[in-house]
Amino acid sequence: MEPLKLLLVGCGMMGARHLRGLGELERVAPGTVRLAALCDVRREYAEKVAAEASELLGYVPQVFTDLEEAIGGKVALDAVDLVTDPRSHDELVVRLVQAGLHVLCEKPLAVTVARGQRMIEAAAEAGRVLAVAENNRRDPMNRLAKACLEAGLIGTPHLAIQTQISAGGGILATAWRHRLAMGGILLDVPIHSGYALEMLLGPLESVVAQAQLVQSQRSGKEFDGKEVEVVADAPDCLCALLQFASGTQGHWLSHYASAGETAYRRLILGSEGTLGQSGDRSGRPVVLKRGREELTPEALLAVLPDYQLNAIETKLFGERPTSYTLEGPVTDRKLLAAEIHDFAEAVRLGRAPEVDGATGLRAVAILHAMLESSLASRRVTVAEVLSGQTHAYQDRVEAAQ
Repeated sequence: MEPLKLLLVGCGMMGARHLRGLGELERVAPGTVRLAALCDVRREYAEKVAAEASELLGYVPQVFTDLEEAIGGKVALDAVDLVTDPRSHDELVVRLVQAGLHVLCEKPLAVTVARGQRMIEAAAEAGRVLAVAENNRRDPMNRLAKACLEAGLIGTPHLAIQTQISAGGGILATAWRHRLAMGGILLDVPIHSGYALEMLLGPLESVVAQAQLVQSQRSGKEFDGKEVEVVADAPDCLCALLQFASGTQGHWLSHYASAGETAYRRLILGSEGTLGQSGDRSGRPVVLKRGREELTPEALLAVLPDYQLNAIETKLFGERPTSYTLEGPVTDRKLLAAEIHDFAEAVRLGRAPEVDGATGLRAVAILHAMLESSLASRRVTVAEVLSGQTHAYQDRVEAAQ
């Protein structure tokens, strides 16, 4: 089996993390992917990632600072791992698939639904795979939660509560996350919850939401240690009521400017019990209660005989985990290894990736439905955002600088 020849475009914070995911993948499934080249307009970033690649992979990928040169034939390529800022995704993906390359694109797929649709259409016309890098849904504890729901362990779900409250004050990894032109923090971070909730509960139908900007001035260190200040012009607090196609209702709170308490909680209430999670990528166990009884990990496994991770995730986390204890960077690279492997297999086998362009677009539409609802002061359906019927908030994103 020939390895997938990959170009990594974007060597900043997430680009370096994707490299470490490739290193982890090479450890558990050697020869799946070969990192043939790196590209970043900032040569120092590309060279730093190339040096780390030498340590992790045992070879040095070729370095480029110009995308056209990188894909121009100097290096044999099959696919691209695109890890640039989200506003650049649509232009770059269209260019790459038209050049005959398959693309794994970092989330969010695009800063607006219309941009994402252009990406999907271009990939379909070119006959190329377009996958979205969504790591949290591959968390073994999310796999376990899905198995619990599919087995009916809490009966019929009727209410979901999704809460994430994070400290304000500083830069959340990189300054562009706080800019409306890049989609804003509410598109970039809680989009993980959009993927997770639809994976667990099926399609989200409509939302009623309110968003606000709590903290307009932020300062702190970028991922590379550089001190920065940014005038935030994108909302950082969102509260929504959800209606799923199944009839399940929900409450969603994302707040990234807390001056005190922080919290993370996902709670699904069913007719026969409740299922709770206290943090994606944390390794903390799923808490399943039926009345006063809380099922132990052993009891969960006993009533879920079919629960097991797929082959590559088993190599990374074990076959039937009910919790795990790993440092954050270790968990991160394992989940990235799993998503890159799925992309490589989709290309190799001619199948759809787990998170394809359409799935990625739905996640974008979910967050924009909430933001459109806040602007319009009415209930908004995900369908009307996907169709392009409602786009006033996204027009603001397009107009932002």
